[in-house]
Amino acid sequence: MTVLLRAATALLLCAGHAMAAPWFTDATEEYGLDFAHVNGFSPERRLVETMGSGGALLDYDRDGDLDLYMTQGNTLPVLDRNTTDRLYRQDDGRFTDVTEASGLGSTAYGMGAVAADFDGDGYEDLYVTNLGANILYRNAGDGRFEDVTASAGVGCDLLSTSAAFADYDNDGDFDLYVCNYVEYSVETDVPCYFGGLRIYCGPNEYVGIADVLYRNDGDGTFTDVTREAGVYEPDTRGLGVVFADIDDDGWLDIYVANDMTQNLLFVNQRDGTFAEEGVLRGVAFNGDGIANGSMGVDAADYDNDGDIDLWMTNFSLEANCLLANDGEYFYDATFDVGVAEPSFLALGFGTRFVDVDNDGWTDILVGNGHIWDNVDEIDDTLSYEQPVQLFENMRGSFVDATARSGLGQAEHVVRGMVFGDLDNDGDTDVVLCRSNSSAVVLRNEVGQVSNWVGLDLVTPTGAPAIGARATVTAGGMTQTREVTAGASYLSGSDRRLVFGLGDSMMADVSIRWPGGETTGTRTSANAYQRLAKASQHAPGATPAEPEKTQ
Repeated sequence: MTVLLRAATALLLCAGHAMAAPWFTDATEEYGLDFAHVNGFSPERRLVETMGSGGALLDYDRDGDLDLYMTQGNTLPVLDRNTTDRLYRQDDGRFTDVTEASGLGSTAYGMGAVAADFDGDGYEDLYVTNLGANILYRNAGDGRFEDVTASAGVGCDLLSTSAAFADYDNDGDFDLYVCNYVEYSVETDVPCYFGGLRIYCGPNEYVGIADVLYRNDGDGTFTDVTREAGVYEPDTRGLGVVFADIDDDGWLDIYVANDMTQNLLFVNQRDGTFAEEGVLRGVAFNGDGIANGSMGVDAADYDNDGDIDLWMTNFSLEANCLLANDGEYFYDATFDVGVAEPSFLALGFGTRFVDVDNDGWTDILVGNGHIWDNVDEIDDTLSYEQPVQLFENMRGSFVDATARSGLGQAEHVVRGMVFGDLDNDGDTDVVLCRSNSSAVVLRNEVGQVSNWVGLDLVTPTGAPAIGARATVTAGGMTQTREVTAGASYLSGSDRRLVFGLGDSMMADVSIRWPGGETTGTRTSANAYQRLAKASQHAPGATPAEPEKTQ
């Protein structure tokens, strides 16, 4: 195993956590990203206009850096054929629009995207959710994609939002969960008013619909197993989903964030079925027993106690919600850990647990922005554009570091929020998917204060090993992370795992691969280590060669 060592960069702009310069820099122009979202805004304020958009990071050409797919809205009610989703290839820190050559560029009214190697050929494929039929694109491996939605059987002709891939039945291929929101069409859009002022409707004006679980049959096709797998829940309004092993039994569970209906926890029964245990486990409602307007979602071990906790963003005048896992059940720790008050006025969408400064404790980033563009005429304590918030983890509790990090200096209307190490320097950068506005790249400027270890966990063919769990021990502290394809809101993020090591230069790594086998290694900071377990290699498969990443 070849590991390229690179000394951590010493930044003179800090002393401990007293940062004297912004933690993130707007690098949109530097990356050449020219994407601008179109939502079809109208005086009628149609529901769907305020929901998007999202995007996904993936290394579609396997050249070692992350490329970017952005979903586009469109004009309404008639779609403009020149308004399309976009694929950007990254080369040496610049994005180039390769949409036309790639065979992508849907003109549908797009919502979200997520990537995974569904056919096991080593190249990441792409699933895109829309108002109307969703699309599954198969990566041909030569820079082009083909629409295989019909043959795969995953069209789902509804108003779909977030989606996630994972191997829930441990059979070696990646299955697909799709969130659906409400029964909706442009023709049946409901007009809503507040004191005579036209506004975007809330979810209660529409009938919720069930999500869909597709089982991957291993031959390029999927089967809708929503009912037989026990995840059929009518009248819900799904907006966010994450696969996570919440009970640490080696089988992935599913957590779904719903809008004004109870959130759902499907616990894997290890026989191809799930049991919905949201109420039983304490994750269906907040601590007051209320179903929030939940949008974004993530799962991670924020307190470094070895189990996976849950986090979701909520509507304004509702605090975001942190659900702490005690090993079997969850409790609402939002007020205890200090994230309730600073999130009360904000309206959160995209979000993730991210160790921004690589100190070994996962912080939380939240992209905010109200759904009512005229909200200040209704409540002068609220605003349409809002800052991205950073909640800094202080060893199990949080402080609002939004102002101190410099993020409070700019306001946005964020929907999707995509996370990944764009420049391969060992820290997490962010792409903001903004409603009816240009996308923004935020480059992390503080992750190199500390040492780190990056894990690129891959399948036998070299694609991300979704569902693998890694534990990293260094400096007397153990961190636990899982490889996910989904989470946040309408977004798919970098599947590589980055662990902050503080001052430590060595780390012990243990990997539990999908299916339950465990391997271990010892590694040095500061580089990505590409790991593929030899016993995973299927007959005829070409093992992924370890790569050194600078």
